[in-house]
Amino acid sequence: MKLVILGATGLTGHRLVDQAIERGHEVVAYVRSPDALRGRPGLRVVGGQLTDEPALRSALTGADAVLCAIGPKGLRGLIGADLMQRTLPVVVEAMSGAGVRRLVLLSAYGVGDTAASASPIATIAFRTAVRSLYRDKQLAESRLATADVDVTTVYPLSLTNDPLSDTAVVRDVATVTRVSGLPKVPRANVAKAMLDAVEDPGTIGRRLIVSSAGTVR
Repeated sequence: MKLVILGATGLTGHRLVDQAIERGHEVVAYVRSPDALRGRPGLRVVGGQLTDEPALRSALTGADAVLCAIGPKGLRGLIGADLMQRTLPVVVEAMSGAGVRRLVLLSAYGVGDTAASASPIATIAFRTAVRSLYRDKQLAESRLATADVDVTTVYPLSLTNDPLSDTAVVRDVATVTRVSGLPKVPRANVAKAMLDAVEDPGTIGRRLIVSSAGTVR
């Protein structure tokens, strides 16, 4: 498949690029800072802004799917967050213009109604530390319901830079009743879950939680 990865220079995005190439996919990384990625077989780096719809549409031409792992950088991005509200509509418009329907979107556990299964301590964090960030994601994602895209949304727990774990679990949001404590999951497993989803048409329309073993009921 030809995959366009947005947010490829981020911590999860780097892992998406590496794993996608390892799986034999043709990868286009659309990034603001092309020098941040080294060129290699299977990877084409395209420079551009996420708000530049014509440039993004050009990069998407001929793609089979988009994997979106964009997110704020630093603490400043947690205050008055609006990144997803500004950029996700542009991504969808560019996809439509390029004739690309498939989207796998990285969100976060606790966004929207996924917080219903959270532990008390996690709920406090969602309502305080990341409240603005999660509201931005929720508002942007709610608009996808009327967009002409085939989307899978991935909701990981707190992220670590640990190696790929054999015990991480991926569950449909609809099947989860409780997530205990404040569990963590490697970014490598989140990247794997996103790639598994884009390769499986059966995940279209689904919302997937990625967590560590023994934390999800």
